[in-house]
Amino acid sequence: MASPVQITANRANAQLSTGPRTLEGKARVSQNALRHGLTARHLVIRPDEQEEFAALQDSLLADLAPQGAVETVTFHDLLHSAWSLHRLRRLEAQCPFSLDSDLSDPRIAAVLDRIGRYQSRAQRAYYRALHELRTLQTDRALRAVKLEEKAAAEVPAIAAINNLTKQTHSEVPAEPVKPAVRTVDPETGVLHLNSKANLGQTPAAA
Repeated sequence: MASPVQITANRANAQLSTGPRTLEGKARVSQNALRHGLTARHLVIRPDEQEEFAALQDSLLADLAPQGAVETVTFHDLLHSAWSLHRLRRLEAQCPFSLDSDLSDPRIAAVLDRIGRYQSRAQRAYYRALHELRTLQTDRALRAVKLEEKAAAEVPAIAAINNLTKQTHSEVPAEPVKPAVRTVDPETGVLHLNSKANLGQTPAAA
C-alpha cells in the first residue's frame, strides 16, 4: 500500500488536472478507472497506450530473454503484472483528489485502499512470475552444461576406439607376395610356373 508521503505527492501532482469537483464525482471517476481493466484476467491496452505498452514489453524482453514455450508463458504472466502495476501507479498519480481532500472521508479512503490492494496483488504476481521464470532459466542453463560435459566426455572415448582400431589393423602382418618364375623342363619342354621359394625343389614325378 502507498505510504502517506507517496499519497500526498501523488495528490499534489493531480492538482494540475481537471475533472469532477465534488467528492461524489471524484469517487465515481476513480471507481470507474479501477473497473476498466485493472482487475481483468487478460491484458487491457487502450489505443492510446499501445506505444507505452510496447516499450515496456521490449524492455522486459531485452532484460529477461525468455526461450521456449514454458518460459514465454511465464514471461507473459510477468508482463501482465508489470503492466497492471504501471497503470495503477499512473492512476494513483492522476487521482482527482486535491490536497485539501479529507483522507478520513470513507469514500476517499475506500478508493485509495482499493488502489493499494490492487498494487499489492500485482506486485506479488510480478515477483512470483519473475522467480518462476528465473528458476526455469537456471534449470535450462544447468541442462545445457550437463549436455556439454557429456559430449566432452564422449570425445576421448571415441578417439580411443579409433586409435585402437588403427593399431589393431597395423599389427596384422601383410602376407608376402611370392613372385612367380617361369621355367621350362628340358626333357619334356613343358612350361612350369613356380615361385622363387619353390626353385631348387625337385618337381614331383608325373
